[in-house]
Amino acid sequence: MSRKVSIQTLADQLGLSKYAVSRALSGKSGVSEATRSRVLELARASGYRTSIAMAKPDNQESPDDNREASFVLICMKQQNRGEPNYWERVLSGMLAACEERGWLHAIVSPPQELSPADVPAEQLIAPHVHWDQCIGIIVMGAFPYPLLQRMAAIQLPLVLVDHQEPLLQCDTVRHDDVNAGATASTFLQSQHCRRIGFITDDGRSASFLQRRIGVQLGVGGDFLQQGTTLLEWQVPYERGHWGDEVLKSLEQIPEDERPDGWIGANDDIALEWMETLQKHGYSIPEDCRVIGIDNVWGASLSAPPLTTIQLSKEELGARAIEALERRLHRPGAPVETIMLSTRLIPRKSA
Repeated sequence: MSRKVSIQTLADQLGLSKYAVSRALSGKSGVSEATRSRVLELARASGYRTSIAMAKPDNQESPDDNREASFVLICMKQQNRGEPNYWERVLSGMLAACEERGWLHAIVSPPQELSPADVPAEQLIAPHVHWDQCIGIIVMGAFPYPLLQRMAAIQLPLVLVDHQEPLLQCDTVRHDDVNAGATASTFLQSQHCRRIGFITDDGRSASFLQRRIGVQLGVGGDFLQQGTTLLEWQVPYERGHWGDEVLKSLEQIPEDERPDGWIGANDDIALEWMETLQKHGYSIPEDCRVIGIDNVWGASLSAPPLTTIQLSKEELGARAIEALERRLHRPGAPVETIMLSTRLIPRKSA
C-alpha cells in the first residue's frame, strides 16, 4: 500500500525538528552523524522519495545551495550595537559558533512596541529576511514581554541571552549574577569592610536586579561577621553624570556610618564612582575599597586597578548557539536555563 511520507512525518517519528531532518537528508551541516544515520535509515525504511544517495557533503555544495543557507536571527537593541565591553563580546562568541556550524546570521533591532496586532510578527521584527530559511531566534538582553510573546508565536526555537521571562517556555542562557553579587559583598567583608555601599540601576536589566539580590545574600551570609550594614543607591546609569548626586547624599551621612566598601553593579559604575571619590579626596583602597562586576577591558588599567568579577562574555554567546542547536535536534526536550559561573579577579582597588 503506498503512502505519502513527508519531512514532517519523519520529524514526528524521530522526535526531531523539520530543520534537522532536512539537513540530514541533504547532507548539509548542522546535525550530528548519529542523527543523520537515524534520519536516513527511517527515510529508506519508510519509502521516502529523495535523492538520499546523491546527498552531498558540505564541502561539495553547489552555488545554488548557498542561496538556501540556514541563518540565525539575532535580536539586540540598537544602543547595544557596537558596545565594546559586553554585548559586542557576547556577539563575537555567538558569530564564531555560527561559523563553526556553517550557519549564517542576520542581526536586527526590532521596535520595542509591535503594532498593529493584525500584522504578522515576522514582518514587524525583520521584514527583509527570508523567514523560511530562519532556523531560530536569539534575543540578546531585555525586551518587553509583548515583543517576546510575538516572537515565540512565530514557532521557531527561541533562546534568551542574559534575560529571563518566566511566562515564556524557552531556553535561557545567562551568567550566575546572583553569585556574582554575593561574591562581591562576601569578598569586601573578608577585607574587613563592615559598611557596604551598592550602586545600581535595577530598571536597566534583569542581571542588575539579580546582582543586587546576590549582594544582599552575601551581606546576610552565616559565614560572615554579624553587624555588616548595606546601603543602596539607584542611579540613572545610561544617562551618566550621576556621581556628584550620589556624593551629595553620601555627605549627609555621618562620617562613621559611610561605606568603607563599595560595589558597582557593573565595572562602568564602579570605575565612574572610584573616579568621583578620588576627585573629592578619597584614597583607594586606604579610605575605602571598590569592586565591580564584568571585568571589562579598562578594569585592569584604572588607577588603582579595579577588583572585579569575571563574566565569560564570548562563552555566553557560544552557549546560546549550543542551546539553539540542542533545541533544533530535540524540540520536545525540557526547557533549560544555562548559568555560567563567575570568578573573582582581585586587584588593588580592594
